[in-house]
Amino acid sequence: MKLLGAMTWFSITLGAVVGGITFWLACRKRLGKRREQPSPDEWQSLGTLRVINFYPIKGGASIQLQQVECSEFGLHVNGLWERCLLAYDECGAIVFAGSYPRMLSIQPVIVGEKVLRLEAPNMPPLTVDLNELLRQPYAVVEKRKNGNFKRLVECRAEHSEWLSRAVLQRVQGLRLYVKLRPRQGEALDIFPVMVLHERSVQDLNERLSGRTESVDCQQFRGNLVVDSNANVPTYDEDHWLWLKIGNNAVSSTIMCYNSDCLRCILVNVNVHDYTRSPDFEPLRELKKYRLRMNPKEPSMGVYFDVYKSGLFKVGDQIYVQYK
Repeated sequence: MKLLGAMTWFSITLGAVVGGITFWLACRKRLGKRREQPSPDEWQSLGTLRVINFYPIKGGASIQLQQVECSEFGLHVNGLWERCLLAYDECGAIVFAGSYPRMLSIQPVIVGEKVLRLEAPNMPPLTVDLNELLRQPYAVVEKRKNGNFKRLVECRAEHSEWLSRAVLQRVQGLRLYVKLRPRQGEALDIFPVMVLHERSVQDLNERLSGRTESVDCQQFRGNLVVDSNANVPTYDEDHWLWLKIGNNAVSSTIMCYNSDCLRCILVNVNVHDYTRSPDFEPLRELKKYRLRMNPKEPSMGVYFDVYKSGLFKVGDQIYVQYK
């Protein structure tokens, strides 16, 4: 009986192992196929690139570029990279425009290699030179939260005071940091590129028409805004798997779908006067018909990983392979 029981246990265990391996191989095969770059004849014309938004300071206004380089870390230009500056408040939370709407009043301007000038209403301009801040030796602050890991270098006291005055109207409360790029093998703490479909925003504005103000595309803070062909339907982005920007085989950028962009109260903040919508729009309207991935947070825009680095410009052709 003991021998029979042992053999039965062994058979069950072996079956579970074999079944697990088979399932793992099937998943690996499926995911591997998903990540295969499309062949040249699989690309379909999607439209053109209308806007390039670069956000060197998290929560701040964008710099609209005509041309940009793009790598696995996202957009970068003049030695600056996406969200290379970010701030923390007195509670140790990262500052974002949903909680601090006046962050949107911070307008960065590129003035040199790794040098930004920050501008804000009723404030003198402030120069932030990453060359000086990252000159060795410098102290690195490590912050971990919810599985995200950041290596930071604190900016000077005058930088933090300027930001506190601009956003909080007081001399302290925020601390500004340079966020270092991840080391080789480290996970990214942000999605590299967010792509927005302009036609979908137009559809949202039609739904809001007559009830509240129209929504500016900039409220969704997409890095890239796609002007799609006339035959492309609204919310076509729900089906994009691969995107290719540009026709040149050497310099074209290729991206692969990562996830939907789930929306929060940030989209209710007007990018022109930094006020929240009293009607809780457009988030309220989006929750009526865009809860496709999450029961509480509607989808608008798509995050992409960069599969092949490249260079692109406004007006470039965009191609798609669907899921």
